[in-house]
Amino acid sequence: MKRIITLLSVTMLCAIGITGCYKDIISPGQDPNGPPQAVSFSGDLLPLLVANCSASGCHDAVPAHKPSLVADKAYNAILSGGFVNTAVPHTSIIYTEIKSGAMPPAGALKATDMQKVLDWIRNGAPNN
Repeated sequence: MKRIITLLSVTMLCAIGITGCYKDIISPGQDPNGPPQAVSFSGDLLPLLVANCSASGCHDAVPAHKPSLVADKAYNAILSGGFVNTAVPHTSIIYTEIKSGAMPPAGALKATDMQKVLDWIRNGAPNN
């Protein structure tokens, strides 16, 4: 009798152990922005940054505010200054500043221009 009770106890513990094991399966969510579009830094972003951000006293050669966004320094200044987060693109400082409307002070960029910045970051912020 003692052997039967022990056997039943062990069997029940094994059954509880097996059924108690649960594995969360987390599938990646859909990106609400869809796949990123191809964006060229030199062809798409640099003209946008120079026209809207490198005004005298803002992000020019001797910037009052970092990063320097003049043509020959912009890429290195953005990447080395920690303004881009390719792991979580929508948290990149350069993107959050323009998305919030804080930059440029003269007025917000068009939604298509903001999307170009985000897509460039989502593509890994290449120097192309």
